[in-house]
Amino acid sequence: MEVETAWHEDDRVAALRSYRILDTPRESDFDDIVKLAAEAFRAPIAVVNLIADDRQWFKAEVGIGARELPLDVSICAHALLENDMMVVPDTREDPRFACNPLVTPDNGLRFYAGALIRTPDNLPIGTICVLDREPRTGGITPFQKLTLEVLARQVMGILELRRALARQREDERFYRLIFDSAVAYGIITLDLNGHVTGWNSGATRLMGWTEEEMLGQDCQRFFTPEDRADGVLEREMGLALSEGRGADERWHMREDGSSFWASGEVLPLTDDRGVPIGFLKVVRDRTEQYLAQCALEASEAWTRLALDAAGLGAWESTPSLQSLNWDARTRELLGHGPDDPIDYHESFLIRIHPEDRAGAAASIAKVLAPDGSGILDTQYRTISTVDGRERHIHAKGALNTRPDGTEMFIGTVRDITQEKEAEDHRRLLAAELQHRIKNTLAVVQAIVSQSLNAAATPREAQAAISDRIATLSFAHDLLNETSWTVAPIQSIVEGATRIHGPKPGRIFSQGPDVLLSARAALALSMLLHELCTNAAKYGALSNMVGHVDIRWAIDRVDGQDQLDFSWKEHGGPPVNPPKAKGFGSRLMTALQRDLAGTAELSFRPDGVEWRLTANLAKICE
Repeated sequence: MEVETAWHEDDRVAALRSYRILDTPRESDFDDIVKLAAEAFRAPIAVVNLIADDRQWFKAEVGIGARELPLDVSICAHALLENDMMVVPDTREDPRFACNPLVTPDNGLRFYAGALIRTPDNLPIGTICVLDREPRTGGITPFQKLTLEVLARQVMGILELRRALARQREDERFYRLIFDSAVAYGIITLDLNGHVTGWNSGATRLMGWTEEEMLGQDCQRFFTPEDRADGVLEREMGLALSEGRGADERWHMREDGSSFWASGEVLPLTDDRGVPIGFLKVVRDRTEQYLAQCALEASEAWTRLALDAAGLGAWESTPSLQSLNWDARTRELLGHGPDDPIDYHESFLIRIHPEDRAGAAASIAKVLAPDGSGILDTQYRTISTVDGRERHIHAKGALNTRPDGTEMFIGTVRDITQEKEAEDHRRLLAAELQHRIKNTLAVVQAIVSQSLNAAATPREAQAAISDRIATLSFAHDLLNETSWTVAPIQSIVEGATRIHGPKPGRIFSQGPDVLLSARAALALSMLLHELCTNAAKYGALSNMVGHVDIRWAIDRVDGQDQLDFSWKEHGGPPVNPPKAKGFGSRLMTALQRDLAGTAELSFRPDGVEWRLTANLAKICE
């Protein structure tokens, strides 16, 4: 049956084609619009439809999995015939759709709400719609209706802008402003007093508060104190009522106390009679764009670029070293701010470690000498003037002649502190290996001695010695395996304590299952090995009655999981603190950094006690 319309189909199709949007690839700006629509309706399906003369084509969709459908099954094609938004609470109750193959299956489409995408000439070229596989007999809310209408206008605005760009390049800034405005929204509904009545997940992601925390609260909770005192909310709501919208860009607050620069808009919500019943506030985080306008952003972007490019900082100088130019990364490595004046002697040489200063200056002078190689490759240490931190720097450079004949000394610097620390750590582990071998031989000697003293016959002594040596070998195998993969903490404890021979009733361990990283597992094994060795030599395991309690637990501190580990000796000889710090003690201190925490070794009169507190996430990585 033909339906009369205020427009001609040929005009409508021609208008659609003029936007040159059909069969274009997916674009994030349109995808974000359908995501926002689906979230606003809590619906599984949302689509930006464009109705051509032969098909229904989707510029963006959520929950469909296709880019087009034939017109004979299109629900949206019927929406073009409506003067306003089309809402179908239950498609099976609507004779237009009851037999539609998209509706009739058990999981068919049961609910539809679509807003027309109209050209400035009032020609409907498509819809933005949401669908559900369950009927919604209650229809939609004013907020949802306004959301679809705003998004439909947004789609039309983007299409208009795309077409305008083809005609006039100078509109690019305005195009991007409109194009970007379709993403990353926090949507809040308010009553007429400015109290929150709705709060979407985008607002939670943006500001931190959940919907439960914000319902009924004054929305000025996320305003700055200055804006609250200045009555900004009242002005925004007043503009929304008098002019249809109140827009602004300003600082807003998050739950954690931080601030962000937001582009916001307040729109009135009305009932069916047009009487205001509340407001819709849309907020978008524009902090990055705002900071891009600031002079500091240029320096920050330069620093990030250098860090991304393998951690290199760039520098250049005249061969006379009278004019130096450093990027942000180089300034950071040498302890200078973005606006500090740069001088070879006062800015560079003075920051080099005194032991490396003369060598660095000599290397540079040799490169720049008339008979020099012109190639710099040197390493030196710097000392921060703020916290005294020492860094290892690798500098490379070369004399370079520009096309205009000007000669410049250019190069890069790189922070190699971690590489140096890793090298030092490898040396420490090598020293520890030698130390471990000596300790192992001492343990073997103790096993043999104690076994001979306790055995009644040579055969009994032989069996005891054989069993204990086998246990020692098993412990070494366990440590070797866990040094390359994650390891259970219980196995680490058992392996590290078993190295001193079976001690039934002498060593007690208890704690939850925890998988440690290879680095942390190796460090904990070494630490427990040292504690066991000392206990066997001088502490609770050196007699026949002492024992050791090993306990660990996971606690929640400041929102993070924390491992609390303890070693406590009981029943051993009276403890006398050592007069000097031996290699074992120094090794324990050095290995604590691999456990990403703090540790304390106490020589209590009734027994040695060692406690470790570590960030669980860091030692389980």
